[in-house]
Amino acid sequence: MNFFKNLFKKGDTNPETPSFQASKLQTAISKILVRTAKIDDDFHILEENKILDLLQSYFELNSFEAQSLLEIAIKEEENATDLYAYTNVIKKELALYDRKKIIQMMWEIIITDEDFDPYENNLVWRVAELIGISTRERVQIKKDFLSKI
Repeated sequence: MNFFKNLFKKGDTNPETPSFQASKLQTAISKILVRTAKIDDDFHILEENKILDLLQSYFELNSFEAQSLLEIAIKEEENATDLYAYTNVIKKELALYDRKKIIQMMWEIIITDEDFDPYENNLVWRVAELIGISTRERVQIKKDFLSKI
């Protein structure tokens, strides 16, 4: 009898939509990028698009996965109280080269709206310190990046 009930059961006739399961590292980096975009209290569509591009490129994601990751980061970042929870993941899981790349990505987001805010620079400084990047290295990353634009 259950066979017939299940056979004619109404409801989900569409196959399940694929879901994206973000790793702790992907979520941590995404939250840093979202915090960078939102730190000046103005989250532009240009910044959102830049984050999507960075996520796709860095993690080799398709557009659906990058969008899902961004949505996760936006939601979780709204309730975040400090940077340590996700900078700690970054520091533990990434080599120095990749940690420096995170700082460069932050600068890519900062320049997107062409409006430098002191809070943005302060955020880069705090994140760099928390992920083990020295002041000298942080300043060099900024100089190198800004000289390319």
